[in-house]
Amino acid sequence: GTVLGLLGLLCIPEQSSFMADGGSPVRAKLVLVTLRNQVIFPLFRSAFEVNKRSFEQAQKLIDQKKADGLGAIALRPAAQGREAVPFQVGTQCSVVHVEQKQDKDVDNEVSQMLMDRQSVLVSVEGGARFKVLHSELLGHVELAEVEFLEDKDDEKDLKVRALVQSVQEKMAELVSKNSPENPIFRTRRQQLQFPITATLLTSFVGAALMPLTIEERQQILETVGLKQRLELVLDFLQRESQAMRVSTQISESIQRSRDQEMKMMALQRQAQEIQRELQRLQQKKDKHSDDEGHSSEEEDELTHLGEKLSKANLPEDAKRIAKKELKRLKSLQAHHPEYTSTHSYLELLASLPWNTSTKESFDLQGARRLLDEDHRGLEKVKIRILEFLAVQKLRGNMKGPILCLHGPPGIGKTSLGRSIARAIGRKFHRIALGGVRDEAELRGHRRTYIGSIPGVIIQAFQTLGVNNPVILLDEVDKTSQNSMFNPQATLLEILDPEQNTTFKDHYLNTPFDLSNAIFICTANDTSTIDRPLLDRMEVIDLSGYTVEEKVAISRSHLLPKQRKLHALEKEESDVPILDLTNDALEALVTRWTAESGVRSLERHLAQICRWAALRLQGVDVPTGLGREAAREAALASSGPDSEGRIEVTAEHLPQI
Repeated sequence: GTVLGLLGLLCIPEQSSFMADGGSPVRAKLVLVTLRNQVIFPLFRSAFEVNKRSFEQAQKLIDQKKADGLGAIALRPAAQGREAVPFQVGTQCSVVHVEQKQDKDVDNEVSQMLMDRQSVLVSVEGGARFKVLHSELLGHVELAEVEFLEDKDDEKDLKVRALVQSVQEKMAELVSKNSPENPIFRTRRQQLQFPITATLLTSFVGAALMPLTIEERQQILETVGLKQRLELVLDFLQRESQAMRVSTQISESIQRSRDQEMKMMALQRQAQEIQRELQRLQQKKDKHSDDEGHSSEEEDELTHLGEKLSKANLPEDAKRIAKKELKRLKSLQAHHPEYTSTHSYLELLASLPWNTSTKESFDLQGARRLLDEDHRGLEKVKIRILEFLAVQKLRGNMKGPILCLHGPPGIGKTSLGRSIARAIGRKFHRIALGGVRDEAELRGHRRTYIGSIPGVIIQAFQTLGVNNPVILLDEVDKTSQNSMFNPQATLLEILDPEQNTTFKDHYLNTPFDLSNAIFICTANDTSTIDRPLLDRMEVIDLSGYTVEEKVAISRSHLLPKQRKLHALEKEESDVPILDLTNDALEALVTRWTAESGVRSLERHLAQICRWAALRLQGVDVPTGLGREAAREAALASSGPDSEGRIEVTAEHLPQI
């Protein structure tokens, strides 16, 4: 017969036929159909596919009275690669309709060969729930002995009716919020009709509530007791309602933030347009009006900046650039990215000393005296500075010399630059060039780059506020050079008297006159300096100090400096706590220092001061050589005396 002929055989008996006298549950034999990702609920219609051969074998078993009907049971979700195991509770099914699925292009002969691969679509209505006791495999089907489960709660019970009403209200709330983008139920609002029984209501929720997992649907099916099942269904509905409420709140919050951002953007654009229109109207009315009633803090700042630029005595080229940039700045909003950079640039133009100079001292005798006070010897440099002052006094506008002090370390080249500035009455600034490898550090970065700043030369003039300082370029021979960077090439323009009158910094982008400044370079080795750069400098070779000069420097400079650092001077007395005789200083120079400068000599003087500080505290550090007694006897004459003073002679130095 046809598949449709099986319908009458697969109809389940009435539930009462499976119940014994007294309402006790009975057992029956059912052909099991295992379903993946699907649970069949009582009193609820569903459809599933089943193998055609298995369906025919089930027909025979029911026809032969070996099975009482058909039962559907879901498979437990299993990890990939593992066999799925069915649950223990399922639903007896009553077949409503069977539809054979067959390819129209396949003839009957081929269809018989592919019988194992053919399937039928079975529409069923769920009946009683059952629990599997044991099962056996008969051919292609599984025959199981089951025990039917019965709800003992009465649907007319007051608590059951209250639960039913709560479930219906929660369902109506969820269905009203149902949307195609985020569906909750497999139904529409206008199609929702509440089931007439509580059992059918729980089945409807278990089958139609889409967010439920297979385990949760099975939990509804397995729950015995109508009250407990209604409470479980209500809990699931409340969970989904709360999840939907949180999702709605999140969506509304995101939408409000997006709307606020769009509103702010629109308002900002309108504000910019209004500001530009107001500026155009103001320029037409009166470009130079200063109405206090309508001026803002920003306008006051720009007005102040314009006054500073007008008082800076800018050259024509710089004045033209400043006027253009100031006009552009007035058209920008304060929060515009280019507002800050343009404002900083104009501040630099206004603060540079274009025509501001330090009044020089032309007292040649006073300059000679100041140089002698700070430095012993170094006659070549002193004479050269005095020559410059003499010519400057006669001429009045001579360009500053470019000197290069060449000599070994420690002879006072760096400190000599400060003394020169002090002698001629100019401001002093030191620029360390050791390790500089990028010419942008000297010439500045172009304003097109983010975070661009002027070079150290322009920064020095801005800091000092005068255009005729003494600038010391320290360690000019130690600049780094390679195939990509050569900062000494930049120094050619800075130190060339014929070019530095129009020095153009990349950031400033307008000529600045450096010719009024005195540039003093220091170097230990002139062989590492480029020959073109060396030709532009007046090199003054400084040899080392003589013994007499070192002793004099120690007496007048180094020893007072170290005594002050180590608190070995009394404020109420001119007599120091520690003193060294001339013989001790000469012995310290000849026997313990062998250098051209005085740095090692200063370190030995600091060591003697530390020893004196320990001796004043009555602490004697042992040498560990077993000669402490002889050492103490040799140092006994050094003090401290009754006034707490220590005097070191040449005989004490070996023990110190």
